Amino acid sequence: MKAARPLQRGGKGSSTRDVVSGHGAQGRAVRTFPPSAEHPINRRWSFGLRFFREIKNFGLDSALVDRRWTVSLLYRLHELSSLRVTEVTENPAIREGTLRLHPIDWGGKHVPIKLDDLDWIDEVYRGREFPIVQIAVSKAEGRFVGFHDEDGIFQIVLLDPLHNAQPSKYNDYKVRLSKPLGCEVTALRYEVSQVMAKSRARGCGCDADLTAALRWRRDQRGAALVMPVVDGTEIDDADQLIAEGRVASYRDIFAVGLIAVLERRLDS
Repeated sequence: MKAARPLQRGGKGSSTRDVVSGHGAQGRAVRTFPPSAEHPINRRWSFGLRFFREIKNFGLDSALVDRRWTVSLLYRLHELSSLRVTEVTENPAIREGTLRLHPIDWGGKHVPIKLDDLDWIDEVYRGREFPIVQIAVSKAEGRFVGFHDEDGIFQIVLLDPLHNAQPSKYNDYKVRLSKPLGCEVTALRYEVSQVMAKSRARGCGCDADLTAALRWRRDQRGAALVMPVVDGTEIDDADQLIAEGRVASYRDIFAVGLIAVLERRLDS
């Protein structure tokens, strides 16, 4: 796998209008910031995942996707985060060469997705004010797709490791299949949704109970507890206690620890 080409500072700007809008390939204008964004000129690149989703042809589950691709993506985001937006929009060598930054041509040849297919994005962000663009990880390693919101945050919408958003002559305009890779949580939700579909067909009402069980409210006691562990052996030690049968689960460990702390408070 080829490493992503590093970004180089430099290049000459022309005007404040160009700073905000930039210019695309063959001199066509490319606007990355919406008109409503305030004072974007000196802002560094920053990224959000508010509208990120894996879908068919835009996932990481494919034999064609190198397992190190996500590392290349992270390094690209790292490099961009050290730059001001204008250092990209004013520099054709970066904007059009290294990053190949340009709006998605939804009517392009063999493009497998339409703007309306991104229906999980708020409708306001699917208008002309918020152009959705692609940015290269590297020439051979695909793209990521997103847009600048009104706060100047680049919201990543899709990962495109196989360059499916804009099939080109380079890959014979082929769309190569990739699927959502998911995680334990999303896989579980998918399996439950399949069970719910069967229950709904039977008319037993179980699907409504499952739907309610999958919804978590902030005020719902005991539904979830997330404890970040940065370093140390706490997880390994807990797993060992469970394996030895000294406790049944992490919940038991938490309960024993809580009781110990409460007893210590009473003794003090």
